[in-house]
Amino acid sequence: MRRLIELLSVVVFLSADCLPQQRHELTLDQSIAMAVEKGFIASSVKARYLSALKNAESAQRSLWTSMNLQLNTPEFLESLTQQFNPITGLYEYYQLKSTSFQSLLSINQPIVYTGGTLRFSQSLFSRDQTSGISGSTRQWKDYLSNFYVEFQQPILTPNIHGINQTRNQIAIEQSGTDFLRDQLDLVYSVTESFYLMYQTSQRTIIVRTQMEQNEESYTTAKRKYEAGLIPEVEVLQSDVDLSSSRNDLLNTERELARAKNAFRLLVGIPTADEVEAVGDIQYRPVIIDENRAVESALANRSEVLSAERQVQLAEGNVGLARSQNDFRLDLTARYGLSKNSEEFQNTFNDFNRTRGALLSVSIPIFDWGSHSLSVEAAQVQQTNAVDAVAYTRQQVRQEILDLVNRIRVAESRIQVLEKAVEVAQKGYDISLQRFGNGAITRNDLALTQQRLTTAKTNSLNALIDYKLGLADLQRKTLYDFERQEPVRPVMVPEE
Repeated sequence: MRRLIELLSVVVFLSADCLPQQRHELTLDQSIAMAVEKGFIASSVKARYLSALKNAESAQRSLWTSMNLQLNTPEFLESLTQQFNPITGLYEYYQLKSTSFQSLLSINQPIVYTGGTLRFSQSLFSRDQTSGISGSTRQWKDYLSNFYVEFQQPILTPNIHGINQTRNQIAIEQSGTDFLRDQLDLVYSVTESFYLMYQTSQRTIIVRTQMEQNEESYTTAKRKYEAGLIPEVEVLQSDVDLSSSRNDLLNTERELARAKNAFRLLVGIPTADEVEAVGDIQYRPVIIDENRAVESALANRSEVLSAERQVQLAEGNVGLARSQNDFRLDLTARYGLSKNSEEFQNTFNDFNRTRGALLSVSIPIFDWGSHSLSVEAAQVQQTNAVDAVAYTRQQVRQEILDLVNRIRVAESRIQVLEKAVEVAQKGYDISLQRFGNGAITRNDLALTQQRLTTAKTNSLNALIDYKLGLADLQRKTLYDFERQEPVRPVMVPEE
Protein backbone atom coordinates (compact mmCIF):
# COMPACT_ATOMS: atom_id res chain seq x y z
CA MET A 1 0.00 0.00 0.00
CA ARG A 2 2.83 2.38 0.89
CA ARG A 3 4.59 1.68 -2.40
CA LEU A 4 1.35 2.30 -4.27
CA ILE A 5 0.94 5.69 -2.60
CA GLU A 6 4.54 6.60 -3.40
CA LEU A 7 4.06 5.55 -7.02
CA LEU A 8 0.90 7.64 -7.35
CA SER A 9 2.71 10.63 -5.82
CA VAL A 10 5.52 10.31 -8.35
CA VAL A 11 3.00 10.07 -11.20
CA VAL A 12 1.15 13.17 -10.01
CA PHE A 13 4.42 15.11 -9.59
CA LEU A 14 5.65 14.16 -13.06
CA SER A 15 2.25 14.99 -14.54
CA ALA A 16 2.39 18.45 -12.98
CA ASP A 17 5.86 19.01 -14.41
CA CYS A 18 4.71 17.89 -17.83
CA LEU A 19 1.78 20.29 -17.97
CA PRO A 20 2.23 22.60 -20.94
CA GLN A 21 3.22 26.15 -20.01
CA GLN A 22 1.71 28.99 -21.98
CA ARG A 23 4.09 31.27 -23.83
CA HIS A 24 3.26 34.97 -24.10
CA GLU A 25 4.95 37.02 -26.79
CA LEU A 26 3.67 40.49 -26.07
CA THR A 27 4.07 43.87 -27.64
CA LEU A 28 3.88 46.98 -25.47
CA ASP A 29 0.25 47.69 -26.40
CA GLN A 30 -0.72 44.10 -25.67
CA SER A 31 1.07 44.27 -22.33
CA ILE A 32 -0.84 47.42 -21.33
CA ALA A 33 -4.15 45.87 -22.40
CA MET A 34 -3.42 42.72 -20.39
CA ALA A 35 -2.42 44.74 -17.31
CA VAL A 36 -5.68 46.68 -17.53
CA GLU A 37 -7.72 43.51 -17.92
CA LYS A 38 -6.00 41.15 -15.48
CA GLY A 39 -3.56 43.09 -13.31
CA PHE A 40 -4.27 43.79 -9.65
CA ILE A 41 -2.98 47.37 -9.90
CA ALA A 42 -5.61 48.19 -12.52
CA SER A 43 -8.28 46.70 -10.28
CA SER A 44 -6.96 48.74 -7.36
CA VAL A 45 -7.01 51.92 -9.47
CA LYS A 46 -10.65 51.34 -10.38
CA ALA A 47 -11.57 50.57 -6.77
CA ARG A 48 -9.94 53.77 -5.46
CA TYR A 49 -11.70 55.84 -8.10
CA LEU A 50 -15.13 54.33 -7.47
CA SER A 51 -14.72 54.70 -3.72
CA ALA A 52 -13.69 58.37 -3.98
CA LEU A 53 -16.41 59.10 -6.54
CA LYS A 54 -19.19 57.46 -4.56
CA ASN A 55 -18.13 59.19 -1.33
CA ALA A 56 -18.14 62.55 -3.10
CA GLU A 57 -21.50 61.89 -4.74
CA SER A 58 -22.91 60.74 -1.40
CA ALA A 59 -21.88 64.02 0.20
CA GLN A 60 -23.26 65.93 -2.78
CA ARG A 61 -26.64 64.21 -2.59
CA SER A 62 -26.93 65.01 1.10
CA LEU A 63 -27.81 68.52 -0.13
CA TRP A 64 -30.70 67.16 -2.18
CA THR A 65 -34.25 66.62 -0.96
CA SER A 66 -34.44 63.93 1.71
CA MET A 67 -37.55 62.12 2.89
CA ASN A 68 -37.84 60.01 6.03
CA LEU A 69 -40.70 57.93 7.39
CA GLN A 70 -40.73 56.78 11.00
CA LEU A 71 -43.32 54.28 12.24
CA ASN A 72 -44.02 53.30 15.83
CA THR A 73 -46.43 50.39 15.37
CA PRO A 74 -47.26 49.86 18.13
CA GLU A 75 -45.86 51.33 21.32
CA PHE A 76 -47.26 49.65 24.42
CA LEU A 77 -46.92 50.99 27.96
CA GLU A 78 -48.32 49.65 31.24
CA SER A 79 -47.45 51.10 34.62
CA LEU A 80 -48.70 51.64 38.19
CA THR A 81 -48.45 55.30 39.06
CA GLN A 82 -48.89 56.97 42.44
CA GLN A 83 -50.96 60.17 42.39
CA PHE A 84 -52.82 62.32 44.97
CA ASN A 85 -56.61 61.93 45.02
CA PRO A 86 -58.16 65.23 46.18
CA ILE A 87 -61.47 63.52 46.95
CA THR A 88 -60.07 61.12 49.51
CA GLY A 89 -57.11 63.27 50.43
CA LEU A 90 -54.82 60.29 50.00
CA TYR A 91 -52.12 59.13 47.59
CA GLU A 92 -53.48 56.28 45.54
CA TYR A 93 -52.13 54.07 42.77
CA TYR A 94 -53.46 54.36 39.24
CA GLN A 95 -53.16 51.54 36.74
CA LEU A 96 -52.22 53.08 33.39
CA LYS A 97 -52.22 51.28 30.06
CA SER A 98 -51.71 52.82 26.67
CA THR A 99 -51.25 51.50 23.14
CA SER A 100 -50.28 54.03 20.51
CA PHE A 101 -49.58 54.01 16.78
CA GLN A 102 -47.63 56.85 15.26
CA SER A 103 -46.28 57.69 11.80
CA LEU A 104 -44.03 60.65 11.08
CA LEU A 105 -43.19 61.71 7.52
CA SER A 106 -40.59 64.45 7.20
CA ILE A 107 -39.18 66.11 4.08
CA ASN A 108 -36.05 68.28 4.29
CA GLN A 109 -34.94 70.52 1.48
CA PRO A 110 -31.64 72.40 1.91
CA ILE A 111 -31.67 75.64 -0.08
CA VAL A 112 -28.14 75.90 -1.45
CA TYR A 113 -28.63 79.35 -2.91
CA THR A 114 -29.48 80.99 0.44
CA GLY A 115 -28.06 78.51 2.95
CA GLY A 116 -31.46 77.96 4.54
CA THR A 117 -33.52 74.81 5.09
CA LEU A 118 -37.18 74.11 4.32
CA ARG A 119 -38.93 71.32 6.23
CA PHE A 120 -42.26 69.61 5.75
CA SER A 121 -43.62 67.31 8.45
CA GLN A 122 -46.79 65.23 8.65
CA SER A 123 -47.63 63.03 11.64
CA LEU A 124 -50.58 60.80 12.49
CA PHE A 125 -51.11 59.58 16.03
CA SER A 126 -53.56 57.02 17.44
CA ARG A 127 -53.80 56.15 21.15
CA ASP A 128 -55.82 53.75 23.29
CA GLN A 129 -55.69 54.54 27.01
CA THR A 130 -56.96 52.75 30.08
CA SER A 131 -56.62 54.20 33.57
CA GLY A 132 -58.09 53.21 36.86
CA ILE A 133 -58.17 54.08 40.54
CA SER A 134 -59.43 51.97 43.41
CA GLY A 135 -60.98 49.40 41.11
CA SER A 136 -62.66 52.00 38.88
CA THR A 137 -61.32 52.12 35.32
CA ARG A 138 -61.85 54.35 32.35
CA GLN A 139 -60.98 53.74 28.70
CA TRP A 140 -60.88 56.07 25.77
CA LYS A 141 -59.34 56.45 22.32
CA ASP A 142 -58.23 59.56 20.42
CA TYR A 143 -56.48 60.58 17.19
CA LEU A 144 -54.18 63.45 16.24
CA SER A 145 -53.07 64.75 12.86
CA ASN A 146 -50.39 67.39 12.65
CA PHE A 147 -48.82 69.09 9.63
CA TYR A 148 -46.37 71.97 9.58
CA VAL A 149 -43.95 73.79 7.31
CA GLU A 150 -40.81 75.30 8.79
CA PHE A 151 -38.23 77.56 7.20
CA GLN A 152 -34.86 78.34 8.80
CA GLN A 153 -32.54 80.94 7.32
CA PRO A 154 -29.20 82.11 8.75
CA ILE A 155 -28.58 85.81 8.18
CA LEU A 156 -25.23 87.63 8.02
CA THR A 157 -23.33 84.31 8.08
CA PRO A 158 -21.51 82.37 5.35
CA ASN A 159 -23.62 80.05 3.23
CA ILE A 160 -22.64 76.66 4.67
CA HIS A 161 -24.72 74.74 2.11
CA GLY A 162 -23.00 76.58 -0.73
CA ILE A 163 -19.56 75.93 0.75
CA ASN A 164 -20.32 72.23 1.15
CA GLN A 165 -21.67 71.99 -2.38
CA THR A 166 -18.46 73.54 -3.74
CA ARG A 167 -16.34 71.14 -1.70
CA ASN A 168 -18.34 68.15 -2.89
CA GLN A 169 -18.09 69.23 -6.53
CA ILE A 170 -14.34 69.67 -6.14
CA ALA A 171 -14.11 66.17 -4.65
CA ILE A 172 -15.95 64.72 -7.66
CA GLU A 173 -13.67 66.53 -10.10
CA GLN A 174 -10.57 65.50 -8.15
CA SER A 175 -11.60 61.85 -8.21
CA GLY A 176 -11.74 61.98 -12.01
CA THR A 177 -8.38 63.74 -12.20
CA ASP A 178 -6.75 61.23 -9.86
CA PHE A 179 -8.26 58.35 -11.82
CA LEU A 180 -6.68 59.53 -15.06
CA ARG A 181 -3.36 60.13 -13.29
CA ASP A 182 -3.41 56.63 -11.82
CA GLN A 183 -4.14 55.19 -15.26
CA LEU A 184 -1.14 56.98 -16.75
CA ASP A 185 1.03 55.84 -13.84
CA LEU A 186 -0.07 52.27 -14.56
CA VAL A 187 0.70 52.65 -18.27
CA TYR A 188 4.14 54.02 -17.45
CA SER A 189 4.83 51.22 -14.96
CA VAL A 190 3.94 48.60 -17.58
CA THR A 191 6.01 50.45 -20.18
CA GLU A 192 9.00 50.67 -17.84
CA SER A 193 8.75 46.99 -16.89
CA PHE A 194 8.33 45.99 -20.54
CA TYR A 195 11.39 47.91 -21.69
CA LEU A 196 13.42 46.70 -18.71
CA MET A 197 12.60 43.12 -19.66
CA TYR A 198 13.47 43.85 -23.29
CA GLN A 199 16.68 45.65 -22.29
CA THR A 200 17.77 42.79 -20.05
CA SER A 201 16.98 40.20 -22.73
CA GLN A 202 19.06 42.15 -25.27
CA ARG A 203 21.88 42.48 -22.76
CA THR A 204 21.72 38.72 -22.32
CA ILE A 205 22.14 38.31 -26.06
CA ILE A 206 25.08 40.74 -26.06
CA VAL A 207 26.79 38.96 -23.15
CA ARG A 208 26.11 35.55 -24.71
CA THR A 209 27.64 36.78 -27.97
CA GLN A 210 30.67 38.00 -26.04
CA MET A 211 30.96 34.59 -24.37
CA GLU A 212 30.81 32.85 -27.75
CA GLN A 213 33.47 35.23 -29.03
CA ASN A 214 35.62 34.41 -26.00
CA GLU A 215 35.11 30.72 -26.66
CA GLU A 216 36.28 31.24 -30.22
CA SER A 217 39.25 33.29 -29.03
CA TYR A 218 40.15 30.65 -26.45
CA THR A 219 39.97 27.89 -29.07
CA THR A 220 42.16 29.89 -31.45
CA ALA A 221 44.64 30.78 -28.70
CA LYS A 222 44.84 27.16 -27.55
CA ARG A 223 45.48 25.98 -31.10
CA LYS A 224 48.17 28.58 -31.64
CA TYR A 225 49.79 27.70 -28.33
CA GLU A 226 49.88 24.04 -29.27
CA ALA A 227 51.56 25.09 -32.53
CA GLY A 228 54.11 27.06 -30.54
CA LEU A 229 53.05 30.44 -31.94
CA ILE A 230 52.06 32.17 -28.68
CA PRO A 231 53.12 31.81 -25.04
CA GLU A 232 51.00 29.89 -22.52
CA VAL A 233 50.09 33.06 -20.63
CA GLU A 234 47.87 34.22 -23.50
CA VAL A 235 45.95 30.95 -23.37
CA LEU A 236 45.49 31.38 -19.64
CA GLN A 237 44.28 34.94 -20.13
CA SER A 238 41.82 33.74 -22.75
CA ASP A 239 40.58 31.12 -20.30
CA VAL A 240 40.10 33.78 -17.61
CA ASP A 241 38.17 36.00 -20.05
CA LEU A 242 35.97 33.05 -21.01
CA SER A 243 35.20 32.26 -17.36
CA SER A 244 34.44 35.92 -16.67
CA SER A 245 32.04 36.16 -19.62
CA ARG A 246 30.27 32.97 -18.49
CA ASN A 247 29.84 34.50 -15.04
CA ASP A 248 28.48 37.71 -16.62
CA LEU A 249 26.01 35.63 -18.60
CA LEU A 250 24.77 33.88 -15.47
CA ASN A 251 24.27 37.24 -13.70
CA THR A 252 22.46 38.70 -16.70
CA GLU A 253 20.19 35.67 -17.00
CA ARG A 254 19.34 36.02 -13.30
CA GLU A 255 18.49 39.70 -13.84
CA LEU A 256 16.33 38.72 -16.80
CA ALA A 257 14.44 36.20 -14.65
CA ARG A 258 13.77 38.91 -12.04
CA ALA A 259 12.62 41.35 -14.72
CA LYS A 260 10.24 38.76 -16.15
CA ASN A 261 8.83 37.94 -12.72
CA ALA A 262 8.15 41.61 -12.04
CA PHE A 263 6.51 41.96 -15.46
CA ARG A 264 4.34 38.87 -14.93
CA LEU A 265 3.15 40.21 -11.57
CA LEU A 266 2.30 43.60 -13.07
CA VAL A 267 0.28 42.36 -16.04
CA GLY A 268 -1.32 39.35 -14.34
CA ILE A 269 0.52 36.43 -15.98
CA PRO A 270 1.00 33.21 -13.99
CA THR A 271 4.54 32.66 -12.75
CA ALA A 272 4.90 29.36 -14.59
CA ASP A 273 4.16 30.93 -18.00
CA GLU A 274 6.96 32.07 -20.26
CA VAL A 275 6.93 35.68 -21.42
CA GLU A 276 8.90 37.64 -23.98
CA ALA A 277 8.88 41.26 -25.13
CA VAL A 278 8.47 41.51 -28.87
CA GLY A 279 7.69 44.26 -31.35
CA ASP A 280 9.44 46.77 -33.52
CA ILE A 281 11.47 48.47 -30.79
CA GLN A 282 13.60 50.88 -32.75
CA TYR A 283 14.49 54.52 -32.70
CA ARG A 284 12.02 56.79 -34.46
CA PRO A 285 12.38 60.56 -34.25
CA VAL A 286 9.50 62.35 -32.53
CA ILE A 287 8.80 66.06 -32.89
CA ILE A 288 8.37 67.58 -29.40
CA ASP A 289 7.06 71.12 -29.04
CA GLU A 290 8.31 72.41 -25.67
CA ASN A 291 5.64 75.09 -25.42
CA ARG A 292 2.85 72.62 -26.10
CA ALA A 293 4.34 70.16 -23.61
CA VAL A 294 4.47 72.80 -20.87
CA GLU A 295 0.99 74.17 -21.65
CA SER A 296 -0.55 70.69 -21.69
CA ALA A 297 1.10 69.80 -18.38
CA LEU A 298 -0.03 73.03 -16.70
CA ALA A 299 -3.57 72.57 -17.98
CA ASN A 300 -3.99 68.89 -17.17
CA ARG A 301 -1.57 67.71 -14.49
CA SER A 302 -3.33 66.50 -11.36
CA GLU A 303 -0.81 68.33 -9.15
CA VAL A 304 -1.66 71.69 -10.72
CA LEU A 305 -5.41 71.10 -10.71
CA SER A 306 -5.31 69.87 -7.13
CA ALA A 307 -3.32 72.93 -6.02
CA GLU A 308 -5.86 75.24 -7.69
CA ARG A 309 -8.72 73.39 -6.05
CA GLN A 310 -7.04 73.68 -2.68
CA VAL A 311 -7.36 77.45 -3.03
CA GLN A 312 -11.13 77.11 -3.37
CA LEU A 313 -11.26 74.77 -0.40
CA ALA A 314 -9.14 77.14 1.66
CA GLU A 315 -11.54 80.01 0.87
CA GLY A 316 -14.42 77.86 2.08
CA ASN A 317 -12.50 76.99 5.25
CA VAL A 318 -12.09 80.70 5.99
CA GLY A 319 -15.86 81.09 5.69
CA LEU A 320 -16.48 78.13 7.96
CA ALA A 321 -14.03 79.49 10.54
CA ARG A 322 -15.78 82.86 10.52
CA SER A 323 -19.17 81.21 11.02
CA GLN A 324 -18.06 79.55 14.25
CA ASN A 325 -18.81 81.53 17.43
CA ASP A 326 -19.42 84.75 15.51
CA PHE A 327 -22.24 87.27 15.50
CA ARG A 328 -25.18 85.77 13.65
CA LEU A 329 -28.88 86.08 13.06
CA ASP A 330 -31.18 83.13 12.46
CA LEU A 331 -34.75 83.50 11.24
CA THR A 332 -37.21 80.66 11.80
CA ALA A 333 -40.79 80.73 10.53
CA ARG A 334 -43.33 77.97 11.08
CA TYR A 335 -46.89 77.34 10.00
CA GLY A 336 -48.96 74.27 10.77
CA LEU A 337 -52.37 72.65 10.85
CA SER A 338 -53.44 70.14 13.50
CA LYS A 339 -56.56 68.43 14.80
CA ASN A 340 -57.34 66.14 17.73
CA SER A 341 -60.51 64.05 17.83
CA GLU A 342 -61.93 60.83 19.14
CA GLU A 343 -63.02 60.01 15.59
CA PHE A 344 -60.35 59.35 12.98
CA GLN A 345 -62.29 60.94 10.10
CA ASN A 346 -62.67 64.19 12.05
CA THR A 347 -58.93 64.77 12.24
CA PHE A 348 -58.82 65.97 8.60
CA ASN A 349 -61.28 68.87 8.77
CA ASP A 350 -61.75 72.03 10.78
CA PHE A 351 -58.03 72.24 11.47
CA ASN A 352 -56.55 74.24 14.25
CA ARG A 353 -53.89 76.63 13.00
CA THR A 354 -50.45 77.01 14.55
CA ARG A 355 -47.88 79.54 13.47
CA GLY A 356 -44.82 81.24 14.83
CA ALA A 357 -41.69 83.18 13.98
CA LEU A 358 -38.37 83.54 15.75
CA LEU A 359 -35.44 85.84 15.17
CA SER A 360 -32.47 84.50 17.08
CA VAL A 361 -29.45 86.71 17.73
CA SER A 362 -26.13 85.23 18.82
CA ILE A 363 -23.52 87.71 20.07
CA PRO A 364 -20.17 86.36 21.24
CA ILE A 365 -18.77 88.48 24.05
CA PHE A 366 -15.55 86.91 25.23
CA ASP A 367 -13.69 83.75 24.14
CA TRP A 368 -10.02 84.59 24.82
CA GLY A 369 -9.48 85.28 21.11
CA SER A 370 -10.21 81.68 20.10
CA HIS A 371 -12.44 82.66 17.18
CA SER A 372 -10.06 85.25 15.74
CA LEU A 373 -7.14 82.82 15.96
CA SER A 374 -9.05 80.11 14.11
CA VAL A 375 -9.92 82.63 11.38
CA GLU A 376 -6.30 83.75 11.15
CA ALA A 377 -5.18 80.11 10.87
CA ALA A 378 -7.60 79.54 7.99
CA GLN A 379 -6.39 82.71 6.28
CA VAL A 380 -2.77 81.56 6.60
CA GLN A 381 -3.73 78.28 4.95
CA GLN A 382 -5.46 80.20 2.18
CA THR A 383 -2.37 82.32 1.53
CA ASN A 384 -0.22 79.23 1.52
CA ALA A 385 -2.57 77.53 -0.94
CA VAL A 386 -2.26 80.49 -3.31
CA ASP A 387 1.53 80.38 -3.06
CA ALA A 388 1.47 76.62 -3.61
CA VAL A 389 -0.23 77.08 -6.96
CA ALA A 390 2.57 79.31 -8.25
CA TYR A 391 5.23 76.96 -6.86
CA THR A 392 3.57 73.86 -8.33
CA ARG A 393 3.24 75.46 -11.76
CA GLN A 394 6.90 76.47 -11.70
CA GLN A 395 7.91 72.99 -10.55
CA VAL A 396 5.91 71.29 -13.30
CA ARG A 397 7.30 73.66 -15.93
CA GLN A 398 10.88 72.92 -14.91
CA GLU A 399 10.17 69.19 -14.74
CA ILE A 400 8.85 69.15 -18.30
CA LEU A 401 11.77 71.16 -19.65
CA ASP A 402 14.25 68.83 -17.94
CA LEU A 403 12.44 65.80 -19.32
CA VAL A 404 12.42 67.18 -22.87
CA ASN A 405 16.14 67.85 -22.54
CA ARG A 406 16.69 64.28 -21.31
CA ILE A 407 14.87 62.91 -24.35
CA ARG A 408 16.91 65.02 -26.74
CA VAL A 409 20.16 63.95 -25.08
CA ALA A 410 19.12 60.32 -25.40
CA GLU A 411 18.24 60.95 -29.03
CA SER A 412 21.70 62.40 -29.70
CA ARG A 413 23.32 59.45 -27.92
CA ILE A 414 21.38 56.99 -30.08
CA GLN A 415 22.59 58.61 -33.30
CA VAL A 416 26.20 58.69 -32.11
CA LEU A 417 26.23 55.21 -30.61
CA GLU A 418 24.68 53.56 -33.67
CA LYS A 419 27.77 54.59 -35.63
CA ALA A 420 29.99 53.53 -32.72
CA VAL A 421 28.51 50.01 -32.86
CA GLU A 422 29.15 49.78 -36.60
CA VAL A 423 32.75 50.92 -36.20
CA ALA A 424 33.35 48.65 -33.20
CA GLN A 425 31.92 45.66 -35.07
CA LYS A 426 34.18 46.27 -38.06
CA GLY A 427 37.14 46.76 -35.74
CA TYR A 428 36.44 43.48 -33.96
CA ASP A 429 36.06 41.54 -37.22
CA ILE A 430 39.38 42.89 -38.47
CA SER A 431 41.10 42.23 -35.13
CA LEU A 432 39.77 38.67 -35.02
CA GLN A 433 41.20 38.02 -38.47
CA ARG A 434 44.54 39.60 -37.54
CA PHE A 435 44.68 37.58 -34.33
CA GLY A 436 44.17 34.43 -36.36
CA ASN A 437 47.01 35.50 -38.60
CA GLY A 438 49.23 36.28 -35.63
CA ALA A 439 49.44 40.02 -36.39
CA ILE A 440 48.12 41.08 -32.97
CA THR A 441 48.11 39.65 -29.46
CA ARG A 442 45.22 38.32 -27.48
CA ASN A 443 45.16 41.51 -25.39
CA ASP A 444 44.60 43.57 -28.52
CA LEU A 445 41.70 41.32 -29.49
CA ALA A 446 40.22 41.51 -25.97
CA LEU A 447 40.27 45.32 -26.10
CA THR A 448 38.40 45.46 -29.41
CA GLN A 449 35.94 42.89 -28.12
CA GLN A 450 35.31 44.96 -24.98
CA ARG A 451 34.81 48.07 -27.09
CA LEU A 452 32.20 46.24 -29.15
CA THR A 453 30.33 44.99 -26.07
CA THR A 454 30.43 48.44 -24.47
CA ALA A 455 29.20 50.12 -27.65
CA LYS A 456 26.29 47.68 -27.99
CA THR A 457 25.34 48.10 -24.33
CA ASN A 458 25.53 51.90 -24.47
CA SER A 459 23.46 51.98 -27.66
CA LEU A 460 20.82 49.74 -26.07
CA ASN A 461 20.73 51.89 -22.91
CA ALA A 462 20.33 55.07 -24.98
CA LEU A 463 17.42 53.54 -26.89
CA ILE A 464 15.66 52.47 -23.67
CA ASP A 465 16.28 55.90 -22.08
CA TYR A 466 14.71 57.51 -25.13
CA LYS A 467 11.66 55.22 -25.08
CA LEU A 468 11.13 55.67 -21.34
CA GLY A 469 11.59 59.43 -21.68
CA LEU A 470 8.79 59.58 -24.25
CA ALA A 471 6.57 57.43 -22.03
CA ASP A 472 7.31 59.66 -19.04
CA LEU A 473 6.60 62.77 -21.10
CA GLN A 474 3.24 61.32 -22.12
CA ARG A 475 2.42 60.62 -18.48
CA LYS A 476 3.45 64.07 -17.26
CA THR A 477 1.92 66.18 -20.05
CA LEU A 478 -1.14 64.04 -20.83
CA TYR A 479 -0.20 64.46 -24.48
CA ASP A 480 1.06 61.77 -26.85
CA PHE A 481 3.71 63.39 -29.04
CA GLU A 482 4.22 60.19 -31.03
CA ARG A 483 0.62 60.34 -32.24
CA GLN A 484 0.33 64.13 -31.79
CA GLU A 485 -2.89 63.90 -29.80
CA PRO A 486 -4.03 64.08 -26.16
CA VAL A 487 -3.81 60.85 -24.21
CA ARG A 488 -6.89 58.72 -23.87
CA PRO A 489 -8.03 56.77 -20.80
CA VAL A 490 -7.17 53.08 -20.93
CA MET A 491 -9.90 51.87 -18.60
CA VAL A 492 -13.54 52.54 -17.84
CA PRO A 493 -14.71 51.69 -14.30
CA GLU A 494 -17.68 49.42 -13.82
CA GLU A 495 -20.12 51.34 -11.69
